[in-house]
Amino acid sequence: MRVFRIALAAHGATARAAFSGQSGYRADGRWHSRGRHLDYAAESRSLATLERLVHYKRFDSLAPHFLYELEVPDAQIETVLGLPPGWDGEDLLPAAQAIGNRWCDQAESPALQVRSAVTPGEHNLLLNSRHPAWDWNWVRRGPESFRFDARLAALLKGAA
Repeated sequence: MRVFRIALAAHGATARAAFSGQSGYRADGRWHSRGRHLDYAAESRSLATLERLVHYKRFDSLAPHFLYELEVPDAQIETVLGLPPGWDGEDLLPAAQAIGNRWCDQAESPALQVRSAVTPGEHNLLLNSRHPAWDWNWVRRGPESFRFDARLAALLKGAA
């Protein structure tokens, strides 16, 4: 599965930094609670862009970013099938976080496919570069300088 990750340049200057798991360790996510070394990637560049933007309060203060492209073998990806009610709400749901927590804590696979709450019908991967089956050769491209389109800034400013 080809996936994309947009990382802050300050934390993603190298592949090992971008996939260090520090983002998951420092902050809660839809599919995990903080304290777990994991990172998120999206199945398309456009979904990666949207997933990144939903976490920003002020578009005009965005720091530089890098884009990474990975090719994760399907055999290394576990898929979440059953979803708890409310998993896609605005607030993080402990039942959804428990799914990713269990996957990470039990080191079940290097990647977990989950649904995107931002774009229904699309998917993200949770990535665990500390898993024994992780292969750094899956990183096919990056770091590549990435800028958000200025028209998105205008849209976000208008929504504020």
